[in-house]
Amino acid sequence: MLKRFLPLAIFSIFLMSCATMPAGQPQPQEVIVKVQATDPTKVNVTHKDEPVRINRSMEVPNQEGHLSQLSFISNDKAFVKIFSGLSVSDVTRLWNDLVVLENNTAIRDVSLFINSPGGDAFSGLALADQIERARRKGFRITAHASGIIASAAVPVFAVCNERFAAPGTIFMVHEAALWKWPGRETASDIRSQNELMSLLRERYIGKLTANSKLDKTKWEELEKKTTWFSAEKAMDWGLVDKIE
Repeated sequence: MLKRFLPLAIFSIFLMSCATMPAGQPQPQEVIVKVQATDPTKVNVTHKDEPVRINRSMEVPNQEGHLSQLSFISNDKAFVKIFSGLSVSDVTRLWNDLVVLENNTAIRDVSLFINSPGGDAFSGLALADQIERARRKGFRITAHASGIIASAAVPVFAVCNERFAAPGTIFMVHEAALWKWPGRETASDIRSQNELMSLLRERYIGKLTANSKLDKTKWEELEKKTTWFSAEKAMDWGLVDKIE
């Protein structure tokens, strides 16, 4: 609505201004423009013989370089929180935070707080990949687990440099599951889904095998039957470095 009436409003004001001028006697009108800078220190104003003019344009503060809402910096460390069900939003936030830290700060020490029942398998693996990539770039990621670390959240926790867990933390691994709306499926659809599940399982087990004392066969056995285990057991299996 505003866009429709704006031209008419400007035209009306112009007509009203002209109506105040005596016919045949155009008079100069004073126009006052008020400019307010976000940061007055970035505006250079020069006084000359005539009106004041601004000889350098104002700079708008750069909106880039901000950590996500769930992260903050204290002293020389960054603190990132991952909790609740994992989704693409968590992947986006972590990517944003690591880019900001890499390009705008000298901070390479990140404390990652995790309390998650899991969620989207792709998001869990993507988060784990981002952490591993950050480690290769010189970041040190320390995970602090509390509450529950289950399903897709386990590889996220596993790939960190150091893994700390509160005494009451509960862990769980299980097979991936597909949630589908009831409908018709062909044999090729089912074969394709089976290939997808195999790929997910291979990547999931691979992360755990590479970051614990258990071999692939043992993790596959634990995953098939849905296994719940304590922080103490996770430490025995080399998934937790210290209980704090």
